[in-house]
Order: sequence, then structure tokens, then C-alpha cells
Amino acid sequence: MEDILCDISAFRFHRTPPQVLMLCPPYPDRATDNNRAGFRSHILTHEILGIPVHLLATDRKRRLNNVSTVSHLVTNELPFGCIQQTDLGISTASPLYSLFNLASHVDENHLVMAMYEFCGTFSIFRPSPVVEALLDSIDSSELLPRSFGWRRVKSSSGRKTDLWRREPLIELGELGQFADAMKSERGGRRFARAAKRVTGVTASPFEVQASMLFSTQRCKGGEGFSGFVNNERIPLSTSARRIYGKSTCYADLLFDVPNGASPLIVECQGKVVHDDYGSAISDSDRTTALQQMGFTVMPLTYRQISDRGNFDTVRRMVARQIGVAYRSKNSKEIRCEIDLRRNIFIDWTTLGR
Repeated sequence: MEDILCDISAFRFHRTPPQVLMLCPPYPDRATDNNRAGFRSHILTHEILGIPVHLLATDRKRRLNNVSTVSHLVTNELPFGCIQQTDLGISTASPLYSLFNLASHVDENHLVMAMYEFCGTFSIFRPSPVVEALLDSIDSSELLPRSFGWRRVKSSSGRKTDLWRREPLIELGELGQFADAMKSERGGRRFARAAKRVTGVTASPFEVQASMLFSTQRCKGGEGFSGFVNNERIPLSTSARRIYGKSTCYADLLFDVPNGASPLIVECQGKVVHDDYGSAISDSDRTTALQQMGFTVMPLTYRQISDRGNFDTVRRMVARQIGVAYRSKNSKEIRCEIDLRRNIFIDWTTLGR
């Protein structure tokens, strides 16, 4: 029987671009891998998953707890589709089940962030120097012409980043259904609470952080603003198309404003793709096109949300635009806000640890 990755190891596996996994040879057969030396030195173990590797055990006799592996015993029957085979001679927990594994021990905010990533159109993967060198050699030789649906984002100056674009690994509906099915299991309640906090499909950590600051209840450190959706598709009018040059665009956060007022679009302008002259012109055209259609557009920079003093101005502006009378936070709510900010403004590559 093949080993089965689970918990943080499966989470890291699913964050790894397929073009990187294609560079990895199959794992050696367990029967011939003396002392699991081949397993420990394998590029997937050593450069991507890290030691110890977390493995799922469905039989007490197959548990392996040592320097290189940690076993997680599961005696209940697993839901259909929880285990996926790979081409590397090892199986893995599915994206949904790997998130569920995390629910029993990670901070709830970090679990929400992990859910946003798997339900979103991005992953954060920072190649080790060894993997980066392999990717560079493949790029230069054009041995892997396909991207396998994953595309690495480059800054406007051409610098490679840790941000990768891809299709969602999990549909939002699947997340809710899985939460309902696993409520009675260990970690099920925390998983269900976290799933309800995911407001939609996001395209970057910045959008996740903004969404969590706005939507999280005030008693948990957020603003408690409801009624917005993420990455809403907006067909442009004929005149707006002439201004922007495209037929549609997507609103990062679209607030439904009552009483017939102009809907509010909050645009998360991350430095990676918004820090050059060409991007500034495109953003300006896009903003003008949306305003021509009656939307109120509020550009939002990372500095405006990462600095608590700056964000105080932002949240009051948003409250005013959506018709909410903003109430200053009491001392307990301020402590919760500081705690929330400490949890979400992290090095995103460390998520799940």
C-alpha cells in the first residue's frame, strides 16, 4: 500500500505547481527503501514537504512515528474522494480533506485563510534554491512547454514572485457540503465555522486579508460589514467598453448599497501588478469606465490595510459609502482586532504550520 500524505504535508503538496511536481521522480518502493533513506532524500520530501512528513494511517500496524514521519491514525471510514493517487508512487489527502486535517490544530483565522486559497484562483509557493534552479533550467530548455493550468506571476519589473495563478482547487459549494458532512468528527465544528467565514473566490492574499478585515465579526476583531461579494463579474456598457477597451471586468469586493445608492467597489491594488505606469493607466481607465456605469470605486493599497492607523480611515470611508453609522471599538474589540491582524498579516508561505 502506498503512503498517504495528510495534514500540513498534503496542504503543501496541493500548493505545489504541477510543473514542479513533474520534475520529481517517483518515490522508491517502501520494500526496497532501506531505513527510508530514499524517502527522506527525495526532492519532494527534502525540498517541498519538509521533515517530518505527515502520513495517514488506517491501520495501527502501519503507523510510522520517527524523525522523518508522523502518522495520523484514522479508524473511521473516510468519505468518498478523500484520498487521491499521484504519479509519484504516493497518495495524498484531497484538498478538502487536507484542510479538514488542519482544523484540529491550526488557528481558526489561518484555517479560513487556507480555505480562501484553495477556493480561490491563486496559490503561494516559494521554490527552494534547488527547485528554482530546476525551473530555470526547464524554462531555458523549453522541455515543459505546458503550464498545466498554473502560471507564475511576475512583477512589472519582471521579477518572479511566490504568487501563482490557477483555477480553484475547491468549489465554494463543495466546501459547505463537506463541512456539513464532517460536523460530528474531531475538528468538524471549527471547520464548519471557518467555512462560513469564506465570503467568495479571491485572487490574492491581499484580497483575502481585506475580506477578512471587513467581514469578520467585531467581537472577533473585524468590522462586521456584510453584503459584499468577491470577484463579481461586471459586463460593461458600450460607452464603458470604449473607455476601458474590454467587455467585462471583475470587482474585487462589491458592496450592495441599500436605498438605491451607488454600489461600492473596493479594488485591492497589490504592488506586484500595479506599480508601473502602464498599470496605472489601465487602472484609471477601468475606474472611469465603472464610474460611468454608476459605481463608486475605492482603490485600496496594501499599506492602507496593513497599517492599523491607515485602516481606521479606510473602514470609516467604507462604512459611510455603504450607509453604516460607524461606531468606535471598545477596548475588548480593539484587543481582538490587534489579535486578528497579527494572525492574518503573516508570511503567507508559512500558512498551516
